[in-house]
Amino acid sequence: MNKNQSLFHSMFPLLKGERIKLSFGLLLAVICSALSFVPYLAVYNIILGLSENKLNFSFIIFWAFLSIGSVILKSLLMSIASLCTHTSAFNTMHKLKIKVLQHMSSLNLGFFNNNSQGKIKTAIFDDIGRLENFIAHNLLELAQSFIVPLILFIVLLTIQPIMALCILIPAVLGIVIPMKIMKGYPDLTKEYTNTFSSVNSSINEMITGMQVLKMYHLSAKHFKRYTNSLKQYTTCLKKMAKTSCSPIAVTVVILDSAILFTLPVGGFLYLHSMITLGKYLLFILLSMCFFSAFFNLINIRMGIMELKSGLTHVQEIINMESIKNGTVTLSSQDCYDIELRNVSFSYGNNAALSNVTLIIPNGTLTAFVGASGAGKTTAAQLIGRYWNVTSGEILINGININDISTKSLMNLTAFVFQDVFILDDTLYENIAMGSDAEMSKVIEAAKAAQIHDFIQNLPNGYKTSLGVSGIKLSGGQKQRIAIARAILKDAPIIIFDEATSFSDIENEHKIQLALQSLLKGKTTIMIAHRLHTIKNADNIAVFDEGKVVEQGKHDDLTKSDGIYEKMWNTYIYSSVKEVM
Repeated sequence: MNKNQSLFHSMFPLLKGERIKLSFGLLLAVICSALSFVPYLAVYNIILGLSENKLNFSFIIFWAFLSIGSVILKSLLMSIASLCTHTSAFNTMHKLKIKVLQHMSSLNLGFFNNNSQGKIKTAIFDDIGRLENFIAHNLLELAQSFIVPLILFIVLLTIQPIMALCILIPAVLGIVIPMKIMKGYPDLTKEYTNTFSSVNSSINEMITGMQVLKMYHLSAKHFKRYTNSLKQYTTCLKKMAKTSCSPIAVTVVILDSAILFTLPVGGFLYLHSMITLGKYLLFILLSMCFFSAFFNLINIRMGIMELKSGLTHVQEIINMESIKNGTVTLSSQDCYDIELRNVSFSYGNNAALSNVTLIIPNGTLTAFVGASGAGKTTAAQLIGRYWNVTSGEILINGININDISTKSLMNLTAFVFQDVFILDDTLYENIAMGSDAEMSKVIEAAKAAQIHDFIQNLPNGYKTSLGVSGIKLSGGQKQRIAIARAILKDAPIIIFDEATSFSDIENEHKIQLALQSLLKGKTTIMIAHRLHTIKNADNIAVFDEGKVVEQGKHDDLTKSDGIYEKMWNTYIYSSVKEVM
């Protein structure tokens, strides 16, 4: 997609395969709109027949059945038209959602850290969802509001130009004036999209933190982010209502009073024999129904503004530069070393890493330690290309990770995060993660992660459901599930982020023993605050303010009179104090 091209215009290529169906639906809508004039023509002919003493029973029956038939046919055709446009709308929405999701999958993984679930949900479901209203409803209304009145106006112009122009006056006033009043509405639609996204984000956050809120007896009104975002959202809705009321009111008043234009002008022309009684009656009747199609134009206009504003968020995602996909493919069966060479990285204007140089030999366990915000987690995530480095390079076996294909890099690395994601599925699926691994392999991984006995004691074993519809896991149990996933993946590079932070004393030692044997021969990075868990690491890299200030083995670092020694002494002191 051309970045300079509006998504509102570029979405029409997505209609490929739907255009014939959509065009057919719009044609039927135009026919339906034309059929809506038949009852008025019936009334006109009956009144005209009455005035000329040509009225008889068969004449009345003919126009009565013609009116009824037009109404039935209109309803039938409108149902078919609606089916066509709705099918086109849902198919187009599906295509755009797939397009956005596929593009999101090509972005750095850091995109999901920088964008809240609420914002992403709003873009994919709510903003794109507005396409349904535009394609399925607004396009029909646009066709009915423009094409039929235009054709009818041309016909009326041939019958009586002055009266036709007279009918045109309220149509112009009823559209142009409200459009001028609505100049500030586009800015409000942008504000609406932003505030709605903020509400979604705060609701997700509030649901996630419900246990904490309950613990402190806090209700929704005490959750400031939620209440503030909701207040901004309702304020925006009120402003939108106030802004839209005036143009809608002006439209209704002008178009409903259209007969005030045609009645006196037509009367003057009739009295001066410039128009026949039949034509005068025809224009009077049409002035009562001609403008009904225009009433939706203001709502359509507001809907289009909201659609443009919402799709701006979608366009922002699509315009994000995809991660450069290298061409090198490495076997996940080999062992690899990692080198960070003068790596610097910033989150916007905030520097996170500065000239970090570090060599991690293959088959070794390297620990990253340091205070919160020191840069250790960022350094580990850069290896998985969560973001691209600002400067410097990261090498795997001497190959820049930018030159390695994304798929290959994902196969080479396995992450165990501090916050573990659990699928709303069975324990088997949560460990296998869609890999179709044999049950025996899953059990083997679960045993190594010290979670097998717990699973076996459940009524349905590995078929037990987790998440919303199943049992709830403790923090330590979730982490052992994540460790089992990493073991099952059998990637040559393993990165643990606070891997044992939720483990209890009973199982922590078992996990450490399991990791020592099962990770043998793999290149492992462990980020830890519990320093006793990495005493046997081959190398400990100490991060401070985005730099590696010390590195070495535990015994050497505790004698170096540096940052690690102070951290170790503080850790030992706090551990002894806890025991006491």
